[in-house]
Amino acid sequence: MGVRQVTENCAGVVFVHKEVTVLYKVLVVDDESAVRDLLRDFLKKEDCLSITCRSGEEALAILKKETFDAVLLDIKLSGMSGLEVLKEIRKNYANLPVVMITGFGFDEELIYKSKQLGCSGFIGKNIPMTQIIVTFKQFVKEAKGKGSS
Repeated sequence: MGVRQVTENCAGVVFVHKEVTVLYKVLVVDDESAVRDLLRDFLKKEDCLSITCRSGEEALAILKKETFDAVLLDIKLSGMSGLEVLKEIRKNYANLPVVMITGFGFDEELIYKSKQLGCSGFIGKNIPMTQIIVTFKQFVKEAKGKGSS
């Protein structure tokens, strides 16, 4: 997937810097800005383009406007919960891989509910960031493999 890196200045002038190859275009949904920034930075190092947002409502609005290869979704969000967002994503984007992430450890009930709603995987934030990204990419690869068969 080739993507042009574009920057617009305050005068509305658009500059195209270069064409880059992107492995996945990812929507990152987390209500903690530090976590969003960290995930975005690590995904960028892995040749992934990420768009970030802080709420489920914002995520659903973005999904109406843009196409993504995967969603990395915090299960505990303020406002609309991650499970509610997952349910809405499944209604409208049945084959879009959604990987749930949480800082609250592995709650068996949440994992069960996430799987019932069709999440592609579940990751705890308590592991090293590099492992989070590797695990995320593996879940997405597996989900995309299932979707093409």
